[in-house]
Amino acid sequence: MNRKVLHWFRQDLRLSDNPALSEASRHRDIFPIYIFDNHNSGPHGIGVASRWWLHQSLTELDRQLGGNLSIFKGEAGKILIALAERNDITRIFWNRCYEPWRVSRDKKIKELLEEKGVVVQTKMHLFFGSLGRY
Repeated sequence: MNRKVLHWFRQDLRLSDNPALSEASRHRDIFPIYIFDNHNSGPHGIGVASRWWLHQSLTELDRQLGGNLSIFKGEAGKILIALAERNDITRIFWNRCYEPWRVSRDKKIKELLEEKGVVVQTKMHLFFGSLGRY
């Protein structure tokens, strides 16, 4: 596996309306991944019903990606660094999350990756509704 760009799916398990995936798709080889990180979530870990939904959603996403979704379990930072080193990844894309524990974790991960020379691009998802932009 020798891919240059990694897209980290998180809460955005879809191909359409996905800003980070759209940006990553400008590159030739994309390595799509999902990381089940129950380590950093602490008391915010997901329950049985959410795990069922997640399994179904990941199965469908993998189908849509032609069986190319790689799924990992563990501490996201360690996994991303290992993948970047092992696969000569030059860029990593992901959409931002806004839960405080995720924001804190993501900042640390971004710093560690950038220290290794990996460009990290995070995208903000804009929501539009009947109340306008918020």
